[in-house]
Amino acid sequence: MNVNNKSIKLGLIGLGNWAKEAYLPILLGRDDVEILAVSARTNKTLDIAKNIINKDIKLFNNYKDLIEQSDIEAVFIGIPHTDSAQVVIDSIENDKHVFVEPPLYFGDKYDYINNLVTSKNKAIHIDVELNFLPVILKCKEIVDSGDLGKTLSSKIELKVDWSSELDFNIEQMKNYVIELSTWYVPVTDMFTSADIEYAKYINSKNNFDIGSIEVKYENGYIGEWKFNLKEHPGMNLTFEILFENGFIKCDLSTGDLTIIDENKNETTQSIPAKLPVFAFAGMQESVDMFLNSIKTKSNTFDLNKYKNIKDIHSKLYSYCELTEPI
Repeated sequence: MNVNNKSIKLGLIGLGNWAKEAYLPILLGRDDVEILAVSARTNKTLDIAKNIINKDIKLFNNYKDLIEQSDIEAVFIGIPHTDSAQVVIDSIENDKHVFVEPPLYFGDKYDYINNLVTSKNKAIHIDVELNFLPVILKCKEIVDSGDLGKTLSSKIELKVDWSSELDFNIEQMKNYVIELSTWYVPVTDMFTSADIEYAKYINSKNNFDIGSIEVKYENGYIGEWKFNLKEHPGMNLTFEILFENGFIKCDLSTGDLTIIDENKNETTQSIPAKLPVFAFAGMQESVDMFLNSIKTKSNTFDLNKYKNIKDIHSKLYSYCELTEPI
């Protein structure tokens, strides 16, 4: 990590596997940030932080000690989601910009946080990294242009084998899938501004790790996350949009995009994610967006759109007759 005098001073709250694999390598490779401190509950993790980052960083067992450091401008929060909402609030109240891993459970505090972000002039960025993929942003550009007519539906499809080693009962699997939808439902949700009519969890026979999450909006648009978490070695992640006058399909892993117009003419492009990919495609773009929002003093993440995702979650928990986390 080569830093300059104008580097953004960072603190890391939590340093689990995702943080170490997904955004720490990105931060260490940049010359516009400097990691000053890490907080973690265990001394083992703090020792790892010292070895990975540098021996001179400040180490804290309590995140509140870290956010009280006046020289830290922004924090990256990667802790269990059961704890993260309060840490976000405390950090903004202590004048920190916030990058945080979802899912988040703000309950009835969305308005308070929105007002807090505005009054403090701080950036908040929830890491739904697929939304920031260049190929997805290109899809949004095409939708906004109106060249293919009204947007009728979209579908993101994930094929992996993540559940093959999970020993979950039906209720646990439903909760797992709804939480996992945090990263996929936002992609389909970004192509409409309409209110939600319903959200359904549709499973395949007795397999709750194979199926789909279907969200219908009041304007008729339908967003679907189709998943097979059980039977596909490796990863296959695709996205498609159906229009009145055409069709888009893309591979989110490679960035390959195909546009088919009403005359069935095909146009292909390759719009890959920034390389190297750390942990998941879109991470570099997600970190870029957050840091740029600090530099430009503009909060580019719409917290109200994430509130929409939590509204979808609420409908899914209700549909599945599950207790929703608070």
